[in-house]
Amino acid sequence: MRTSLLATAFHAALVAGAFAQGRGEVPLMRPEEAETVQRQSMEFIDAVRPSVRPVVPSTLWVWADTGYGLRSVAYGTVVQDGTKALTKWSEIAMTRGPIKVVGGDGTTATATVIGVYQEEDLALLQLKGASYPAVKLTDREAPKLGHFLIAASPDDTPVSVGVVAVEARSLREKDQAFLGVIANTDPPAKGLKIEDVEKGSAAALAGLESGDRILALNGRTVTNLVELKSVLSGFHPGDKIAIRYLRKGAEATANAELKERNVDYPEIPNGRLRQMERMGADEKGLSLVHEGFPSVIQTDLRVGREQCGGPVVDLDGNVVGIGIARADRTRSFVIPAKHVIDLLSREPVSPEVAQAAMEEEEQARQRQVGQNMPPQQRVPRAVPAPPGAAENLRHHLEEMEKLMDRMRAEMDGLDE
Repeated sequence: MRTSLLATAFHAALVAGAFAQGRGEVPLMRPEEAETVQRQSMEFIDAVRPSVRPVVPSTLWVWADTGYGLRSVAYGTVVQDGTKALTKWSEIAMTRGPIKVVGGDGTTATATVIGVYQEEDLALLQLKGASYPAVKLTDREAPKLGHFLIAASPDDTPVSVGVVAVEARSLREKDQAFLGVIANTDPPAKGLKIEDVEKGSAAALAGLESGDRILALNGRTVTNLVELKSVLSGFHPGDKIAIRYLRKGAEATANAELKERNVDYPEIPNGRLRQMERMGADEKGLSLVHEGFPSVIQTDLRVGREQCGGPVVDLDGNVVGIGIARADRTRSFVIPAKHVIDLLSREPVSPEVAQAAMEEEEQARQRQVGQNMPPQQRVPRAVPAPPGAAENLRHHLEEMEKLMDRMRAEMDGLDE
């Protein structure tokens, strides 16, 4: 990819994803401005098209019946000998009837789930009736911050173009650094007020107390929980940080060694289906499962929920990884190619085991929600969804979001 192309297209890249998806996410603008932006976006898409072209034959539409007829629910990435593909497990976990895959040239095959990598939310499909070129995975290091990424689609038009926002890291709670404070979610006058400090936590050992206001971590200003989480996401248990805080009007600095999250610390059960964050009524394109991955690259690629599971490449056409989730307006995640190679060397669990685990998590989550609501607002105990009732389950989960939002607000006050 010639660098000169980037100079003319970087601005267009910021909106190219929106046009590629046809989601109307570009802010209101005059018709002539919209026309200019769209033209530049198409020019940029044309410029990066050669980069994704090698993996287009290895990218599949995955069709399944989620209760409303057969439709495309995810993308798939062809691997190994060309008769297997990886796709997003949570999108096909409770479909009814046969699963089909379709290539960009219309070649169709039936697919059977032969294994599931639960932590990665990836299903391994066995294809029958056709084979496709497999992607070329290499164990090269994951791209660094700011590098361009392109999400491929089964046709010749890339899904989206973005950049690496956060380098490869784990999103598992057990791998994340934990400070151990209960903070006030109300907007503070200055700093983030600590309501309580967990006994034995990094904050407690550093000398922080209730009433202190955190001003900065390692020089990065903190004014709310989101910023606190954002800063901590760049650290691991065992890392040492400097905490600048305010106590009775006087500023001071404490040094803390971050720890792992205490398993007894209060939280909503470890259910992946609890990750139903939504920023508005038009945010239906978010992935149900978009957290807890053992290794992901964070990017601003605008991939829709039904476009996860396909390969992501860099400007040189190298396969960077597999797009696994859209988390919100600005965050999507890609499983690095090196990690995909590692997981393919492991034995996946059976789909029955993985499905049972999802149902168990959902039941635990609903029990937790019910126990924390007033009796008159408690929801019925969860009834395991019958096989093939995925769409009904999704609607049910969305209705539960209001309850989850309230729980999440309360948990934010306990978090970190």
